[in-house]
This record gives sequence, C-alpha cells and structure tokens, in this order.
Amino acid sequence: MITLTDIRKTYDGGQTFAVDGISLEISEGDLLAIVGESGCGKTTLMKSINRLNPITSGMIEVDGENISDLDPVMLRRRIGYVFQRIGLFPHMTVGENVATVPMLMKWDPATIDQRVNELLELVHLPPEQYRERRSKDLSGGQQQRVGLARALAARPSIMLMDEPFGALDPMTRDQLQNDFRQLHDQLNLTTIMVTHDMVEALLLADRIAVMANGKILQVGTPHELMTNPVNETVASFIETPKRQADQLEALSAPEDSA
Repeated sequence: MITLTDIRKTYDGGQTFAVDGISLEISEGDLLAIVGESGCGKTTLMKSINRLNPITSGMIEVDGENISDLDPVMLRRRIGYVFQRIGLFPHMTVGENVATVPMLMKWDPATIDQRVNELLELVHLPPEQYRERRSKDLSGGQQQRVGLARALAARPSIMLMDEPFGALDPMTRDQLQNDFRQLHDQLNLTTIMVTHDMVEALLLADRIAVMANGKILQVGTPHELMTNPVNETVASFIETPKRQADQLEALSAPEDSA
C-alpha cells in the first residue's frame, strides 16, 4: 500500500537531516503509530506521504505509484488528514465543513447531502441534531469528530493523523480512540498516526515505529516492543507505560489488614 525507500529530508542543504534514510512498508489495513520525542522527525515523515512536506531524496510509493509523479492536490484528496488543531471553518455549519472536499471535487449535490448525513451518523453526531450547527459552538470532542468526518468525506483508503486526540480530556480521548479504531477496521483504512503517547500507540496500533534523531530505531507489534526492545532508547519509551501499569496494579491490591 505505502512504501518508503531511503527517505531523507533536510532544511539546511544537507548539514542536518530531519528524516535520515528511512525505509518502511505499511500494508493495506494496517494502523501504524509513529512515536518519538518532539523534534525527532515523526511529523515531517508523515507529511511527506501526502507531499505537504516534500522529501529531499528517496522515493515514496502509494499503491505502486511514485507520489512525485502525481499532482499533489489530487494526491491529498485521496488521503484523509486529521490533526490536533482540527482546522474547521468556524463560519461554516458542521454539514458544510464535512462537505468541503466533495464540493471541491464537484460531486452531485444529492450525493454530497447523502454522504454528509452518512458520515455524521458514522462519527456519532446525528445529522438532525448537528448538521446545521456552527462548528465554533461544538465541544472539542465534537469538533474532532467533525474533523474526522471531513477527512473521510471523499472515501480515502489512507488516513494520516497528527496527534489527533492530544488536546482532549481523558474520557473524550478514550472514547474517540475506541471509535476511530472501530472505524479503521470497519472501513478497512490504512492509517499512519503520529503520537508522543506510548500508551495510546500500544493500545491502538497494529505496529509501532519508534523514532529518534530522524531515524527509525525499531518497528514492531506492541507485543514485540514490550517484550524485546532493540536498545535502551526503545526500552525507555516502553518503561513509562510498564511503570504506570505496575503502579495501578499495586493500587488495586487488597490493603493489608491491621
């Protein structure tokens, strides 16, 4: 589905590399989480896939096509994109926000209308209740659901997600994480999600890529990373959720009787 071959990205003529020689394959239907500290290159890498951040060298293929040979606008319409700041148009209604890309693609109005209603139901925002509301009047969780519906509007097979749940309160975040995983499976999406939250990656992803200094240190399933980290850096990412799990288990243990 998506193949990255020896990808490099530099902003200073090659003195330093934000992405440094990354090769990676993401299979159809996979949910890959990219984790790493701020500035490690994970968002730069993800944005290279839809040409929002063109690579310096290497090759990226989507469905066997070299993306450098594709029109960037048409490529982005094939790929859903969800990010933390959402980016809804505040002067538009919820329905108008969701319909943005289909309208740009000149879909038939009746088809657009049906698609908007279908997507709002899919993200648990009943259209009769939410379609005519202004996006600025929604809660953060509701706005993120609208952003997800908008990203799905043109029926993409690929989703890019940049810290999509990071700004939400814990309960809303947990619900949206679960809902998205169900949507991912239901629609057979291929998803690449950037997150700094290792617990989120472990619970949501099929595979996790750990990055540092522009390079991928390890790619594996949650189980593989938890049980067999390849070096101390990867192990340090795993240590926090392990420690938190141990602390929660200790808290739930019966108290010693006096």
